Amino acid sequence: MDNTATRKIYIYLIIALVVVSFSAILIKLSTAPPLIIAFYRMFFSSLIITPYFIYKYRRQYNLFFNYRLIFAGLFLALHFALWITAFEYTSVANAVIFVALQPLFSLILEYIFARKDFRKGTVIGVIMAIIGSIIISIGDINILFNRLWGDILALMGGLFAALYLFMGRNQREKLDYFPYIYVVYSYAAIFLGICVLIAGISFSGYAHINYFYFVLMALGPTLIGHSIFNYSVRFVPVSIVSLSLLAEPILTTILAWFILGEVINHVTIYGGIVILGGIYIATRKK
Repeated sequence: MDNTATRKIYIYLIIALVVVSFSAILIKLSTAPPLIIAFYRMFFSSLIITPYFIYKYRRQYNLFFNYRLIFAGLFLALHFALWITAFEYTSVANAVIFVALQPLFSLILEYIFARKDFRKGTVIGVIMAIIGSIIISIGDINILFNRLWGDILALMGGLFAALYLFMGRNQREKLDYFPYIYVVYSYAAIFLGICVLIAGISFSGYAHINYFYFVLMALGPTLIGHSIFNYSVRFVPVSIVSLSLLAEPILTTILAWFILGEVINHVTIYGGIVILGGIYIATRKK
């Protein structure tokens, strides 16, 4: 890609990050169980774009038998299920630290399976971003490993997010973009629905406002945010996309300040600056 096209991808990533940052706000406003939030987010995402898929891509139904897309849907489902559930067992600070390892997982995957995408300069950016995440959480550093189960859930959520994006990278030159995201989102909804059934949680009976939040999560963070991430990995390394996601807590903190009235402390500002510096270092060269 030329420099102009690359800049456009980064602009798209910025838009996606702003939209995805509303996800945590909507999750916090919802009173439904984590698995229900994750399921309806993906269910409505798939449902909304089903008519367009049937209208234009119905002849590509055979993609539902592509095992790579099935695994991508599974990884996305596991990411949402683990990440959202982690907040019930650990602090937000801990969850931020452990999900910050997502770009590290992406770097390892690139080094092993996609050496041509691996950038040495990205390593410095990833290290800086992880340090920034730890700085943000420094106020609760004394309880870093005290909530081990939640920490493990957050860590595994980061791993499956990296696997999900990396799977999209492997398919970026082979499949049409829209059918890919439709099939992946559909499988993610199916797998999350199975998780809800196994957990014995009811699909209904929640306050009506929750379903409004679910639709907003589908329209914004998923259909705009995650769809742009999937589009971006077709043109830039997965590690860059994963690294950019570390800016999400910064934007979410700012949104929480405006929408929920939560205070932004100085430690968060300093950590955010380090994260943004790491992202800049990793992305400043083509």
